[in-house]
Amino acid sequence: MKIALIAFDTRGGVQPYLALALGLQRAGHDVRVVAPSDFAEMIAARGVDPRPLTGGIEAMLRASQGVAERGSLAVMRFSMRHLEERARAWARECLDACAGVDVIAAGIGGLVFGRAVATKLKVPMVEAHLHPLGPPTDAFPGVVSPWRGAFARRLGHRLTHAALWMPFKGAMKAAHASLGAPFSMGGDAHLPVLHGYSRHILPTAPEWGARHRVTGYWFLPAGDAWSPPPALEGFLASPQPVVAVGFGSMSSSDPGRTAELVMGAARRAGVRVVMLSGWGGLEARAHDDVMVADAIPHDWLYPRVRGVVHHGGAGTTGAALRAGVPAQVVPFMMDQPFWGHLVADLGVGPAPIPRRRLSEDRLARALEAMVRDDAMAARAAELGEKIRAEDGAAEAARVFEAL
Repeated sequence: MKIALIAFDTRGGVQPYLALALGLQRAGHDVRVVAPSDFAEMIAARGVDPRPLTGGIEAMLRASQGVAERGSLAVMRFSMRHLEERARAWARECLDACAGVDVIAAGIGGLVFGRAVATKLKVPMVEAHLHPLGPPTDAFPGVVSPWRGAFARRLGHRLTHAALWMPFKGAMKAAHASLGAPFSMGGDAHLPVLHGYSRHILPTAPEWGARHRVTGYWFLPAGDAWSPPPALEGFLASPQPVVAVGFGSMSSSDPGRTAELVMGAARRAGVRVVMLSGWGGLEARAHDDVMVADAIPHDWLYPRVRGVVHHGGAGTTGAALRAGVPAQVVPFMMDQPFWGHLVADLGVGPAPIPRRRLSEDRLARALEAMVRDDAMAARAAELGEKIRAEDGAAEAARVFEAL
């Protein structure tokens, strides 16, 4: 079967689809990944056919002047403006990239263009999400409205649907118009919907039925081409507790000040820090208690530290849970508070600290809890073992084979 996976997202949202592509390849399928040009080299390095879209996500976010710090509404306005500007061109590029395939699969970002392309090519469109998106349920909160209580949860799922799709509706209409495809935001009710997270962190919603398949996470291993520098291994070998801190693609208006806050909290908590600067969220110089790197593969780094401080993206949350170490989530926007509350509810991390409320004192207390709470560490280790026993990409491949 020829399959196109469309992943229009930051690195944390593209890597799971690359992992899914590798699982589909192992099952004998011909797979291509359609993604922003930033990631073409990463995709090709894993032996998967990259189909790059012109323009890069990283450059767009770096130019946003820390829009993520201003919250979900600011991000939604930013996304609406930039997506609608390029929607027609990206839709045509997606159409060319998907020529000749038997099926297309995508999550939220990829569906903006994938729905129009699938309609134009008359091929099935399989939803493949990193989030629990489906009919209203009281089994768990909505992704962008982590409220309590049965009624509030069901309402929250409806609001989540509106909040996630509202910024993209204009771009989706433009994409359909560009390809001459009739506009529709709905999918084929007979096709499966994949969810790339673990059943051990969220229950299966009874209202979703057999159509929705929770496969387990789609993890991308570090690969043979990466090896840790000796300085990093030496830093991690210190008897003093080490934590990893990074906010991924969440850029900051003042990354130096944010890094100073982190380092002050680390000194108060008596821990050392591996600081992942990412796409501009942190900016610091290395010294005895801080090692700075642009990025280090999470599957290598996280199991080697005592705790992780991150922004709460779906992929990063999964990587920290899989590593089996406590995590402190500092959510900036959208789905990140959902994952932060889930981590706390599972007992594998302190309560989330919203980015706007992040302070040296709050972070210091969270760091102390992560490295000194033995019960929290034990729960995290037990959950990590369960997640590592799953093979989400292989399970997803079996779903595709049944189409």
